[in-house]
This record gives sequence, structure tokens and C-alpha cells, in this order.
Amino acid sequence: MPNTTAPAVRGFDATSVLAEVRSATRGTHDALDALLPHGLRNLRDYGRYLGALLPLAEWLALGHRGDWAGRDAAWHDGVRLDCLRADCATLGVASAATGAPAPATRAHWLGGCYVIEGSALGARLLARDVSALATGHPEVRGARRFLDHITADPPRWGRFVRLLATLPDAHAAAATSGARDGFAIVHSRLAPGGITA
Repeated sequence: MPNTTAPAVRGFDATSVLAEVRSATRGTHDALDALLPHGLRNLRDYGRYLGALLPLAEWLALGHRGDWAGRDAAWHDGVRLDCLRADCATLGVASAATGAPAPATRAHWLGGCYVIEGSALGARLLARDVSALATGHPEVRGARRFLDHITADPPRWGRFVRLLATLPDAHAAAATSGARDGFAIVHSRLAPGGITA
């Protein structure tokens, strides 16, 4: 994946939950980016990318609790999951259970959301690769729902990190654990041999 390390957000304390999550997962994030260092060069790369994010989106959808709806309705994105499922089906990418336990707390769940919300930053770059792939692979034209959906609201990332940055400090460990779990889900599928496309 192209290096999509999240930009710094001005005005937030360096000891905020956001800063702790970012710092604790930087190495994991870099390792994930290294699995697609040149973006999406071929159809298999695109299938790996979608197939790696699908179990994360499913994990987040299953882990969301209804009593969080008022505060977190914007981050519980069923459309994103539907788009991923449809794109994977179009490309014949198999789904796989995560094997990870459901997020235990709201902060843990928001930590997992950090991974998928941050993926939109890289998706803006990868969308160009997918457009190029579509010239030689017509089926790709029908498998852009997820990319189009997550890139449709550029300010969304800023709104999300503001929320994460304002979590009480006591939630830092849970949010960090959720982000690590989210990155692990993606890594397990994106790593060579981790997905059958």
C-alpha cells in the first residue's frame, strides 16, 4: 500500500488517545503499507486489498452495539460493508472469518475504526491504480463501490480523529488494542498467501 501515514492533526495534545494510538501502531501500519509498496499493480493486488479490508469491516459491523448509536452512528457504516461484499463478489474474492473476538468496549471498537477510517486516505491514491486496471480488466469497473464510497467524504477523517483525540485518557489502552486488532486482521489477509483471489 502507498505510505498513507495519517497526517498530524493540529491542536491536539501529544498525549491524547489519538496520539497514543498513532504512536503505538506506527510500526504495524508501516509493515502493512510495505505489503503493497507500489500500490495496486494488477488485479490480484486489488483483490488482496479488498479481501483484506472485508473481514475488518465485518468485524466492526458485528462488534458495534446499539447503545452506542447516538454517539457513533456515523462510524457504524453498513454501506461500506455492503460495498466491500459486492466488490469482492464481483472479483471472486473469498470472504474469511476474522477469528478475532468482538470489540469489548466502545473505545476498543473506535480503535478498530481508526484502521478502516484511515484506509480512506490511501484509497484516494489507490483509486488511480484501479482506474488504470479497469482498462485491461473490464470487471474492475463493476468493483469500485467501496473505493467510491470511502472517498466520497474527504473531511470524514478529520471528524473521526477529533473524536478519538477527545476520548478520556483512561480509554487509551482499549483504543490502542482495538487499532492493533484491526491492523492484525488486515495484515493476516493481505500478507502473501493470506488470501485466495
